[in-house]
Amino acid sequence: MSQENTNVITVPGKDKDNQRISSKVFEEEVRGAAAACDRLILESFGQHNIGLRLGTKQRPVHLTVKGPVGQRLGCMGQPGATIICEGSASDDVGYLNIGADIVVKGDATNGVCNAMAAGRVMIGGSIGARGLTMTKWNPDYEKPEMWVLGSVGDTFAEFNCGGVGVICGVEPRNPENVLGYRPCVGMVGGKIFYRGQTDDTYSRTNAKLSDPTDSDWEWLIANLPGYLESIERPELLEMLSVREEWQVLDAITPQERALMFSGPMPMEEFRRRIWMQGFDGGDPLRDLAPALERSVIGVVETGDMRRKKPYWANRDSAAPCTFYCPIHIPTIDRLRLIREGRNEEAYEMLLRYTPFPASVCGTICPNLCIQNCSREKIDYSIDVSVLGRAVQRVDPPEPEPSINAKVAVIGGGPAGMAVAWHLAQHGIRADIFEQDKVLGGKLAQTIPWERLSKAVWEMEVERFLKYENIHVNLGVSLTKEKVEELKEQYDYVVIGVGAHLPKTLSFPGHEKVIPALDYLKAAKSDTPMVTGKQVVIIGAGNVGCDVAAEAYRLGAEQVTLVDIQKPLAFGKEREAAEALGATFQWPVMTQEVTDEGLITNDGTLIPAQTVIISIGDIPTLPFLPDSVEVVNVAGGSWIKSDETGRTSDEKIFAVGDVERPGLATNALGAGKRTAEFIVAEIKGEPWLPFNKRLIKYEDLTIAHYDPERDKATTEDQQAARCLSCGSCRDCHLCETICPTNAISRQEKKMGADGVDYEYVSDDNKCIACGFCADTCPCGIWVMQPF
Repeated sequence: MSQENTNVITVPGKDKDNQRISSKVFEEEVRGAAAACDRLILESFGQHNIGLRLGTKQRPVHLTVKGPVGQRLGCMGQPGATIICEGSASDDVGYLNIGADIVVKGDATNGVCNAMAAGRVMIGGSIGARGLTMTKWNPDYEKPEMWVLGSVGDTFAEFNCGGVGVICGVEPRNPENVLGYRPCVGMVGGKIFYRGQTDDTYSRTNAKLSDPTDSDWEWLIANLPGYLESIERPELLEMLSVREEWQVLDAITPQERALMFSGPMPMEEFRRRIWMQGFDGGDPLRDLAPALERSVIGVVETGDMRRKKPYWANRDSAAPCTFYCPIHIPTIDRLRLIREGRNEEAYEMLLRYTPFPASVCGTICPNLCIQNCSREKIDYSIDVSVLGRAVQRVDPPEPEPSINAKVAVIGGGPAGMAVAWHLAQHGIRADIFEQDKVLGGKLAQTIPWERLSKAVWEMEVERFLKYENIHVNLGVSLTKEKVEELKEQYDYVVIGVGAHLPKTLSFPGHEKVIPALDYLKAAKSDTPMVTGKQVVIIGAGNVGCDVAAEAYRLGAEQVTLVDIQKPLAFGKEREAAEALGATFQWPVMTQEVTDEGLITNDGTLIPAQTVIISIGDIPTLPFLPDSVEVVNVAGGSWIKSDETGRTSDEKIFAVGDVERPGLATNALGAGKRTAEFIVAEIKGEPWLPFNKRLIKYEDLTIAHYDPERDKATTEDQQAARCLSCGSCRDCHLCETICPTNAISRQEKKMGADGVDYEYVSDDNKCIACGFCADTCPCGIWVMQPF
């Protein structure tokens, strides 16, 4: 297994002796790699079940499969997974797929999309028999889709229950019959688009043939370009955009099928000929439930006669800013408090989530909250960096009284400091053991002061040290024996030493290459490294961009970042590097580094006096007790832990980059998670992880908001612009619009969220019109079926 740059891991399908790895072992290797990285290259050698249950919407995974593929590629594929097979595939591609995007650039054999329930399977060639059979479809989700460039085999779409098939008829395996023999037998749902000749043997009791309707054509022409891009055949779009060449097979409804055999039958005749004879004049409903109310239900009803009932789902779902923030900071609550003029409470709440709102949230974080803000659909996202910087001079929240408990924290970086911060808030002593001479880890050691203000950082570290229960020991090197002593002396030990061992590559001249971590640490010291006028950086991620910025500050005139794939750098780091003049080249493979510069695999020389490599770092754990299990992935060892951070040793926890690589906010979030679990365990209280679902953007009513021309620059302006997704703004719109006055606002005891009211719907007045749900700006009211 190898890692080609910071965010791509290659998993081979053969062992070091060039022997095929079993499917089970290969799957374990892939799972381990996916836990550490979201982009994998799989050099398969006939292994089965590739892509099984990998990825989520919150943590997508991208697999590129470059070798021979066994059966069931993408089996049980999950939403968030993208699986691309560079060649052809064997049987049962997309079997039981529930949301993955699966691309096969060649042909596929039998059983493609069998029992698929969601997601897309896109074939760049033709397929064998029994494609799109026994599909499922839940109307609450998108229909499963199968796209085939060529033709399909026999018994296509048999017992199809909702899948959409698109057969393009381009370079088909069977030009005279692109749908195979007897398609659509037993089909009860779904739709088949096809282009080309058939033998006309489709089941006429299950499917009906027609030209595409306007809505059919609109759907097809909207989705066709994406499919062709996926299989790398965009040049076919014009040829496939001729509406007259397409036909559609739609499932026949049960009502239509009944009329085929019996013809129209009036209700009275049905009662006389079928019902009365079948039940001998009796009434089974009356016999089974004599007390059942069987009067006619009115068109507009209240109470139990309604089909749906409104539910005030206040704060049941998470706003995008909270959901995507690794610390899960409730920004909507912070902005609500500011709108109410309770700024000090807003600041205190924020500091209960993170010790570094100004230096991390307000400066270096890429702000996943901002990137996913619902307000962006109207004009501009809420700028949380403004909110973060406003808290830099605020004192820490008042801690709880001290209790008889203490925790050793190994590592004084963002993860370890977060653990100590949250433990101290709950009255638990936290002793930090840090090898370096200063706190902060990579935040203090590597991020340029031009990007992270030294004054702001030092101010937040000073605030951090105000807690009496935080004790810092600097310049401490630990051994296995010392850690065992800490286990005896403390209630728990938390390891958060980060990843400080740079990854390198072996090629001629690799000894001339400087690791990015070493270069950045030296750049922030009193003795920076000598930097040439021309610099090449291998690895074009955000760390590489930081290296580029420092290289320009230290005298470079030309900086080139090279990568084997499209650069993953984004946001403020890339903008800063490009503003200084840095250029990006990709795809570039390094063949050799000489005194003249970097030579690519095609023989091109990129002149450079300084070559720096930035492909990530791995933990170094010589002090780790043997009782703690590790996962070996991509040339490094990461500590194996559960959802709380607990390791195989019940007294030892792991947080931050020693678990998996991530952002500084990921480390802060992991520290908060583990500290809260330790607090709960010490106090004998239940621990509840963050488990709210993401509110759907469609649930919001954004018609109430007008776009604003200028971006807000103050806290109050940001607070006023917040849509308060999933959290009631107490606007009374639902109460006002209800046509039967069923909704009222009621006072209640203030909860932990600071809300002292609720809106209630009177079942005896409500007619389930849904006006409350349709008008609620925040997506609070939900119409639930009985």
